[in-house]
Amino acid sequence: MNCKVCNTQIRKGARTCPNCGGEAPAGAAFERSDAPGRLPAADLSTARDEVGELDGLEDLPAVSPRTKKKKAKRTRKVAPAKASSQASLFAPDAASLRTLLSEQPEALEPGLCVLRDDTGTAIGAGYASGVGEIDLLAQDARGELVVVMISERDEGEELIAEVLQRIGWVRKHVGDDERRVRGIVLCEGVPENLGYAASAVADTIRFKTYRVALTFEDLTL
Repeated sequence: MNCKVCNTQIRKGARTCPNCGGEAPAGAAFERSDAPGRLPAADLSTARDEVGELDGLEDLPAVSPRTKKKKAKRTRKVAPAKASSQASLFAPDAASLRTLLSEQPEALEPGLCVLRDDTGTAIGAGYASGVGEIDLLAQDARGELVVVMISERDEGEELIAEVLQRIGWVRKHVGDDERRVRGIVLCEGVPENLGYAASAVADTIRFKTYRVALTFEDLTL
């Protein structure tokens, strides 16, 4: 740009003419290499129009730099229990079995009932004989006396001897010549040395085993 007084070329950024000292034209001081350039009027108008077209856009939600991603909770997968069509069988203890037989003797044999005295009182559960206790002294549908014993022994020969003693005692002290007395022995398993001895008394003593199964039913609430 030249000075308007002496037409001397003025260096960019200078405020006065180096020849005559006149002031540089307005705006010359801003024409420096590091000063931001101005947009032409036409370009500025176009830019304003473009900005105006963006006024209808929705603002995006601000994301805070401190926001941390939440870790997904790990859910432990539990394998569903396999449904069993039949519950496992188990054997009750001797005391529970004695209680069951005294309350429901017909579960052992249809028509079986606990022995009663002349007054109608049940006296057969845990009957005390002269040769040892009888777990259940019962009477069947034919009127025969039945000595029921729950085996807790492993030796078959000793078991049979005990049952025969109780049968003989009941025949002599409780029954009469016309009433037959027989025995039923409940065994959880097969005692040792039982085979031949059991076959010898098969007409008098019967051997049975037992299992109790659980049954589940839905409740109506």
